[in-house]
Amino acid sequence: MQYYELSNKKFHFIVTPNELREILQGFHHVVVNTGVRKNYTESNPNNFLFTYDALYEKLKKGVKLIWKTDYELADFSTGITAHLKNCIYQPSTKLSVPNFEEPCPFIETFCFLPWKDQLSTSFSVTQFPENICGLCLYFPTKIEYENDIKKHSAGIVDCSSLDDFETYETLVERIKSITQLLKLDFNGKVRRTSVRISDEAKKDFCNFYFVTSNDVTIL
Repeated sequence: MQYYELSNKKFHFIVTPNELREILQGFHHVVVNTGVRKNYTESNPNNFLFTYDALYEKLKKGVKLIWKTDYELADFSTGITAHLKNCIYQPSTKLSVPNFEEPCPFIETFCFLPWKDQLSTSFSVTQFPENICGLCLYFPTKIEYENDIKKHSAGIVDCSSLDDFETYETLVERIKSITQLLKLDFNGKVRRTSVRISDEAKKDFCNFYFVTSNDVTIL
């Protein structure tokens, strides 16, 4: 990348596959964290959405995910952008690698974990795939350019000046419009989480392996 991310916003949410399609409608999907074929420009949105379909189906049936067999469902992601021109891929030996001029919002799975009498969302799904509950939307709060580029001078840039800041805000507003904050009873205490959940997803959430295996009550 042509910048360094200094800090990130994190927005956790749980929605059904159909709701996710509505939230992401109209935006491009791009790879942000690995090499791509040399003629790559963007991904088919169905690559991400069909994977979420399969993951959600297992979650609502209470299946315990196991990394060895379910890693493709547990650890998938996509970048979301309205500005493909910023998503540059630099040719390397066999593949091209992301060398974006500006960041775009990024979505991946998240898990809950009981930790020190709290419910944490900070642990990796690679460690605890069985506790996956939904998705997390990321966007940098600040980035830094080491060198001048056409769009930005060297130095720290606030996220509000980035092209896809509006994309991030649109995604957040779409999610907020159909969700509410998730409140749980865990270990006899009410936990007011920062995770947002839709009414439709709430009906399925009670069957998720994390809920049934940790004696969690949804309030």
